[in-house]
Amino acid sequence: MAILAALTIFCLVRTSRSDRDIAPYVSRILFWLLVPIVSNMVIALSDNITVCKFCFTIYFISTTVLLFYFDEFSLEFCNFEVKHSALTKVLLGLVILDSLSLVLNHAFNHVFVLSLVELDGKMAIEFQSKWYHMVHLGISAVLLTVAIVVLSYKIVKTSKLYRGRYVIILLACIITTIWETTHIVINDKIDRSIVGLGICGIFIYLYSIEYQPLALMEEMKKTVLATISDGILFFDDNRDCIYANSAAQLQLGMDMNDTSSGFEKLLALTGEDREESAYYESKMMTCTSLENGHEYIYDIEFHKLHDLQGKLIGSFAKITDTTERTKRENLNRFLATHDKLTGIYNTDRMYDEVRKVLQANPDKEFYIIASDIKEFKLVNDRYGREFADKLLVKIADMLRDKVVSPTTRYGRIGSDKFGVLIEKENYKEETFINAVKEVPNVGRNLVIPIIMHVGAYEIEDKNMPVSAMFDRAFIAIAGVKHEADFKIAYYEDNARDSMLWDQKITEQLDNAILTGQIVPYLQAQVSRDGKVVGAEVLVRWIHPEEGFMPPGRFLSILEKNGMIGKIDQYIWECACRILRRWSFEGRNDLYLSVNISPKDFYMMDVPEIIIGLADKYELDRKRLRLEITETIMMDDVDEKLKTIDKLREAGFIVEMDDFGSGYSSLNMLKDMPVDVLKLDMIFLKDTSQNERTKKIMSLIIDLAKSLDVPVIAEGVETIEQVDFLVEMGCDYFQGYYFARPVSLDEYEKKNLSVS
Repeated sequence: MAILAALTIFCLVRTSRSDRDIAPYVSRILFWLLVPIVSNMVIALSDNITVCKFCFTIYFISTTVLLFYFDEFSLEFCNFEVKHSALTKVLLGLVILDSLSLVLNHAFNHVFVLSLVELDGKMAIEFQSKWYHMVHLGISAVLLTVAIVVLSYKIVKTSKLYRGRYVIILLACIITTIWETTHIVINDKIDRSIVGLGICGIFIYLYSIEYQPLALMEEMKKTVLATISDGILFFDDNRDCIYANSAAQLQLGMDMNDTSSGFEKLLALTGEDREESAYYESKMMTCTSLENGHEYIYDIEFHKLHDLQGKLIGSFAKITDTTERTKRENLNRFLATHDKLTGIYNTDRMYDEVRKVLQANPDKEFYIIASDIKEFKLVNDRYGREFADKLLVKIADMLRDKVVSPTTRYGRIGSDKFGVLIEKENYKEETFINAVKEVPNVGRNLVIPIIMHVGAYEIEDKNMPVSAMFDRAFIAIAGVKHEADFKIAYYEDNARDSMLWDQKITEQLDNAILTGQIVPYLQAQVSRDGKVVGAEVLVRWIHPEEGFMPPGRFLSILEKNGMIGKIDQYIWECACRILRRWSFEGRNDLYLSVNISPKDFYMMDVPEIIIGLADKYELDRKRLRLEITETIMMDDVDEKLKTIDKLREAGFIVEMDDFGSGYSSLNMLKDMPVDVLKLDMIFLKDTSQNERTKKIMSLIIDLAKSLDVPVIAEGVETIEQVDFLVEMGCDYFQGYYFARPVSLDEYEKKNLSVS
């Protein structure tokens, strides 16, 4: 029993250091096992009835508590979720009642009595059981039965891989029960059944704390190795393959369940010689295999395995299929340096390549070539994204075909912008001209023509930032971008100043509108009898640095970059505010004409905005006249006619501006439903020496009158022009002869204060 006590203490200490979830339950069993062992030791060594009676009481109580905790352990060990169930409460109640009854034995002697008797000439303690002793044994049997049932149920339900640990504890429990029953029958003074309980407790410790399920782990290893996607091979010290999972068999083309060729198959994949193979060292490598026309890329890890003495016991190889990952990484690397749409260099890579070529060829001369599609946004809006993408791809293909020298580099450096670095000796202007002429042929009839401009900059300072070199090529383009015909423009220093001015105007426009630098100027329109009937609203910029700026300094810039719509909308609203104030002052006899730029029809819904402004300021719509030029009818004629009809139906008077300055004015007059015709006096230049021109002008005025369309002559500057126009029957006049464009205050002082 002393040995058993020592073993129990050892197990208890080891269990207290364990971090397993089951450890607290095992600790309680071992502690309450130690109590009856010590009690029996005292009983065996003592002949004092009082001491023995106390120890018997402790012994009986501790075995009952021990069995209760054994039940708790069994439930937890078998993973039954009944910690606070009715079962555990009932069992705990039995333990408490039994313990109280055992304690009361000192008063009622209903469990057992002890007496001192002479046995073989020696005095000994005699144990006599009473009626409750059998009840106590029955409670113990119930507690033990619960554990046996729980363990048996678990054995039936669990996998055979797990049964061993439960079977051992169940057998120990059954043997302990038999041992205990034998002692009851023998009725020996010393309870040798405690030895069985002790051994059972030690088995519980071993199989719940120290037990390592080797067979289970081995089976799990095989299952895991069979299901992972990486190929796994094990080799012994003779390089014989002793295991290959299904992934490795598939990767190496091995027959199922035949691993003998594993090492040779691995050598064939890596391309290594048998005697120089990776078997002799741990390393990693990447291999490529072609199977059935498909390329496979594998990462292979090879590791030698040694025992604790450092002797080689074998090796293993892991084969990872990295085909998809490698292709994805290669694609990501490609996309990081190439344009996704066209497949040629992107901006950053293009700049890097240009820098490398220039550094590697310090003695050679180079051109930077840049291209830009005129009004690409309009092309995109008109024909759609798919068409625009095809156009860009065709430009990239053209660069691949036409630019083939070793030092040439090309790439896409903006939405519709491309760039090329080419040696001066390889540069031929006609090659680029002919290539660019092919670009518009993209398989459909085009209303908006595709016009490309090309800028060239001869590199003078190779240390200049590459981005600045391309900026200079684009500056050259900016100087000809408003021109309809294709040409290659070459950078000149004064072009840079023009570019900077364009940039300045563009950047300052919003603030100029916000701070009132953009102001309306009014040029009076008069009738044949000299009466002021209205005015055309013109735009001027009072710049804080540049001073008074006429429209020629900024309007063409805003038309080129598409920002003309902002300034037009602002002037339209200024005109509406002026008309609103004049109405309050009783001057409903005056009208204002505002200009609508051709690009406004692409950038906004013109009828919606103008109708909205008229409604906002509660205007008589006939007092807000709309001037459009015949150039708006160059394309998309049907849509433009619908827009004009919509404006006229809304009550606005539509004027055709600059009539006579184009090449198809009569055709426009035929197609365009306008209310007023504005004759451009450029048509009458040198009329005093040109009778033929006078006759044509007279016919135009007669034609307009026959169509009931009033005529306003603009740009009238001399008395001779006035006399001629009056004679021809012209209705209204506008020009320097009558009034220059003036500020609103000056116009009102001159024209609103007098009849």
